[in-house]
Amino acid sequence: MPKQQAPSLMGRALRYLSRREHSRQELRKKLLPYAESENELDELIEKLVHQSWLSDQRYAEGLVRRKSERYGSLKIVEELKQQGINGPSLSELRENLKHSDANRAWDLWQRKFTEGVTKDPKERSKQMRYLVSKGFPLEIVSRIVTGRYSPNDDQPE
Repeated sequence: MPKQQAPSLMGRALRYLSRREHSRQELRKKLLPYAESENELDELIEKLVHQSWLSDQRYAEGLVRRKSERYGSLKIVEELKQQGINGPSLSELRENLKHSDANRAWDLWQRKFTEGVTKDPKERSKQMRYLVSKGFPLEIVSRIVTGRYSPNDDQPE
């Protein structure tokens, strides 16, 4: 049986991208050990972007879709920054997430804490810690846990 050749850099990149979307930074990090030079890798990444195989915008939108049900805007935006997503697309995504933070936090709170609003300070702080750890702003969390918010509210108090 003949010895198999190692896949080319382009082949590796397409294999990664066929499984799921990647950010430029993430794909670069995965391919760097296989590249002969950083220059070659940069050219390949530009080629993939030009041919629409690689898109930071698509990656960011996909990440937001996957994570928005369980996480708040603060955590999602931080993850996007870690993946090298910034600029106007990040600002736009951040604003869209902020508008829905309260409803998403309330839905998550309802699923996790079925007993609803509690008077027990320990339980209340447990609920607040949980929602804050999921990346929701403290102001919204406080309103939800104390019962000053419901999804029917149009304007924050």
